Amino acid sequence: MKNNQKQTEWKSFFSETPEYGQTIFYYGECIGVWLGRYEWHPNDPVSPHIMISEGGVVDRMDAPWWMPCEEHMWKPEKPSTDYPADYPAQI
Repeated sequence: MKNNQKQTEWKSFFSETPEYGQTIFYYGECIGVWLGRYEWHPNDPVSPHIMISEGGVVDRMDAPWWMPCEEHMWKPEKPSTDYPADYPAQI
């Protein structure tokens, strides 16, 4: 961590969701850590939980971890595991 900042804990999208429009960091195994905005789209045919950033749009299946972005916060380290314990099992 840089500048001795306290790091907020990573949260699972399957246990808790951000507020609509909240700026968050999110992490997915294939995409890494990104800064973006959370939005809820209940009529989306793929996933109502989406994150929007300069890099594009992803849903919570591709980025199952999130962390609130606090003012003047550095980009956090990735979580200790790629998937949270409550991530839906893949068949």
